[in-house]
This record gives sequence, C-alpha cells and structure tokens, in this order.
Amino acid sequence: MAARFLDDAARAAFQEAIEAIERTSSAEIVVAVRRQSSGHLLANVQLGVAGAFLALAYMLYSAHSFSLLSILVDPFVLGVGLGGLAELVPPVKRLLILARHRRLAVERSAKAAFFDRGVANTRGRTGVLIYLSWLEERAAVLADSGVPESFRGAGCKALEEKLTAAMSAGGAAVARVLREVAGELAACLPRREDDLNELPDAVDAQLARRSGGGAR
Repeated sequence: MAARFLDDAARAAFQEAIEAIERTSSAEIVVAVRRQSSGHLLANVQLGVAGAFLALAYMLYSAHSFSLLSILVDPFVLGVGLGGLAELVPPVKRLLILARHRRLAVERSAKAAFFDRGVANTRGRTGVLIYLSWLEERAAVLADSGVPESFRGAGCKALEEKLTAAMSAGGAAVARVLREVAGELAACLPRREDDLNELPDAVDAQLARRSGGGAR
C-alpha cells in the first residue's frame, strides 16, 4: 500500500514539480517520503487490550460454558493477535492514533530529515524540505533561513496543509499541489544567474516495513 503511494507516475510528477520550482527560483527542494514517522505502539496495545477485554467479557457472560483455561488464555491470545493485526491493516492503525500524536511524530522526524538530508547545507541557505509520512497521512514543510519569511512562515504552513489534504489521493496528487507553489517561490526567491543544483532532485523514499513497526 505504501509503495502504491509513490508509484512511477508519482515519482515522475514529483520530479517535474521539483524541476519546475528550481527552474524559476533559488529554492532547493528535497522531497522525503517515509512509510511512518513513529512505531505508534500504543495504538497496537490499545487495540489488543480492547479485544482481550471484550473477549473476556463475552466468555464470562455468555450462555455458553468455557473452561477456566480458555478464560485465562483465549483473551490474551486474541489481544496479541489483534495488536499484531494493526500492523497489517494500516488504515485501522491510523484511526487509532490521535491526531496530535501523528502531528508530533511527523514534526520530529521532519526536523531530523532536514539535517540528515543536507537541506541546511546550501550556499544561500535556501533549502526547503517536503516531508511526507504515509502512515500518519501528514506532511511537514521546513524552509531554511535564506528563504524569505513571507514563505518560511505562513507560506510553509499553508503548503503543509494543502499537501496533507492531498495525501489520501496518492503521491501524484501531492506532487501536483507542490507544483503549484512554483510561482510563489519564484516571486519571493527569484533564481540567480549563479544558482547551482546543490541537492538531489530524486525523491528520497524509505517505504519498506521494518521489523518492530518503525520506519527506516
């Protein structure tokens, strides 16, 4: 499912969006796509505990008679199974994660990616990170200090909200939203004659599932 978010069409659309922005502005765009920004194990635990409690309640109050061993073991087994199932059905897990927790996880991971991917290393400090987290279905936009405040403040926030709203429609839809900001960046950060392409244009994608439920 995560791989479908960033299929060939989406990759091509992101490439075109990045090139369009950098062709007319001094911004250096880096797009980072992650499967998830946190393990969110609390969601697995919540689902498992709820399942175990319901199973225990059913066994205690059902007209059917269960053995003491079943009452002791079966709710635990069901709880563990449901907790693991959350990893196999990401939309269910997403629903169990509070919006505030999703936002905080994405913000933390975006800040780490900003430095890990060298977005802060451009000559003019004009790097802009577009960070997309598939499980949380949220975007984060971070701009370096050389980007004018008019975009670095309200502009980043507005773009972040638009990208987040488009994520449920897939990567290509998100790329189209990103493409639309080319004019705004060209107006506040016009391209200079000596501009160099300092950061890779290819999407930095890490979508593989990692043991333990984290993101690589």
